[in-house]
Formats: sequence, C-alpha cells, structure tokens
Amino acid sequence: MTKSLAETIAGIAEAADIHVGVAVWHIESGQQVDVNGDAPFPMASTFKIPILATACRQLVGGELRLDTRIAMSDDDKSLGSGILPYFESGLQPTVRDLLTLMIIISDNTATDMMVAALGGAAAIEGYMQEIGLSEIYFKHNCKELLRYLFPDEVLDLPLEELIAWSAKHDIMRDGLAFSKGPENNVCTAKAMNKLLHMIYGGELFDGDARKIAIDILLKQQFNVRLSRFLPLGVKVAHKTGTIGGIRNDSGIIKISDKNHVILTIFSEWDERPFWDKPAAHHQRVFEVESAMGEIGLAAYEAFLRRD
Repeated sequence: MTKSLAETIAGIAEAADIHVGVAVWHIESGQQVDVNGDAPFPMASTFKIPILATACRQLVGGELRLDTRIAMSDDDKSLGSGILPYFESGLQPTVRDLLTLMIIISDNTATDMMVAALGGAAAIEGYMQEIGLSEIYFKHNCKELLRYLFPDEVLDLPLEELIAWSAKHDIMRDGLAFSKGPENNVCTAKAMNKLLHMIYGGELFDGDARKIAIDILLKQQFNVRLSRFLPLGVKVAHKTGTIGGIRNDSGIIKISDKNHVILTIFSEWDERPFWDKPAAHHQRVFEVESAMGEIGLAAYEAFLRRD
C-alpha cells in the first residue's frame, strides 16, 4: 500500500530522531498536508521572512525606499551569522542591500538594522496580526534573542572573549530563545506557509514589491536543507533558520511555471550530547539536514506530475 505524503514525512522524521512541524501547500491545486503543522516552534532566522514582508509592505506605502542608505555603527553589530560585523562602522548599505544580506546569508546585523528601520519588533508582529497571522509572534531582534543563550555574567564580555567562553561552556538551552510561547519569536509551519502563499499570490503586495521579495528569496545561499536532494536546476525561494538544535527551512519550490509547492520544515533535536564533540556534531547535523532534504524531495515528487 502506498504511503501518504504525511506518513512519509512522519517516517523520515522518526528515522532521523527529530521532532518536526511540517506543512506542505500545493499552490495550483490548493491541496495541503501537514505533520504537527499547528504546533508552535522557535522560528530562528526564518523570522526574517516576516521582516521581508513588512519591509515590502512599507515600500508599497512609501514609508521605505530601496535606495535609502543606512549608516552602520559598531552598536549595530550582532553576533551570529553574517559579514557586516567584519566591516568598519560608517558603512552605508542601502535598504535593498540590507534585505538581501538578511535573507541570502542570514546576516544578523543587516536584520537588526532593518528591524529598527521598520519601527522595531512590534511593527513586524503588528503587521502579522493585521494580516490575520495570529500564530506568528516576533518579540526580539537578533542581538536581543542571542543574549538569551548566555548567562548574565558573560553577556558584556568582548566578542573574542565570548567566543572563547562558548568553546568551553554550553549555551542556555532552557532559556527564552528556545521557548515555544508568545514571548519568543515563534510560529507554526502552517502560518509560515500562509505568509508565503500571501506573498506569492500578491495578496499583501503586488508588482515590484512582490518581485523584490521573491527574487531575494531565490538568491538564498544556504541550500542543504529542504532543497538538498532536489534535482539540479530546481529553483527554491526560501529562508533557513538555526539556533542550537533548531534547524528550520521555509520556502516555495518551483517545479515548473505552473506547478509550485510551499514547504515549511521546523525541526528540533537534542544538541546537548554533541555541542563539545565537533566530529559527532557535524555527523548529527548531516543526519538532520539530510532528513530535511528527504522531506523536501518527498514534497517535490508528490506534486511532480500536476502540470
């Protein structure tokens, strides 16, 4: 008997020993499938999709311009992914530059500069509530969120010393950064799919703003999760997210011009036994991301012949 897509996804997750929230939405037919799709998960950097949506809405409203330059200060620099912290303060990237860096290499400094330009975290969450996505909570920029990974006594250490501390101590895995409540940046897989569907369909903004959002998502540089095992040349407009044992990916798979699948994979696994064992940690990440790739391939193949 042929397994359903939901059964296949659940089996992949069980085999990889990961807890997942997965939602699949075939755009053209409207068919939806999910596994724990209503369960809240920490978004990690997939929260940059709501930021991108808010920015595009403000572009349409004239509150924001792509060519506006925003000066970066040392105080803007954030821990984690990205390249802007390695540049000198005074650099003046455009809004387009910041949005691109925020999505395609998940630059945390670019993200926080955009959050500030948009009016703070409350503006992003407020827009999500306004468009009916009440399951999306956005309370913290990157710098604030990452602070919850470390105990108070080391928070004010210089960056080099904090990195050295992290080599000998595990992060705080029971803190707010891993909370699934509304005090954290959390979302359900189905709500993230809905946001992507609204972006793709032009429901939130159309014309140039829609094109900007999709084009930036298509330039994603981290492609070892939901797109890992897709055939060469298949385009995916997506955003990944990582924090501790959280590994997420959310995007739109273009099977053909008239065949698209939205897929969100939120996953978590117990990183504690591996954090100070580099070889074992790399192997475990490989297993988790390969499982995400298997889910991506299963979703792709399920709708491959729907043209």
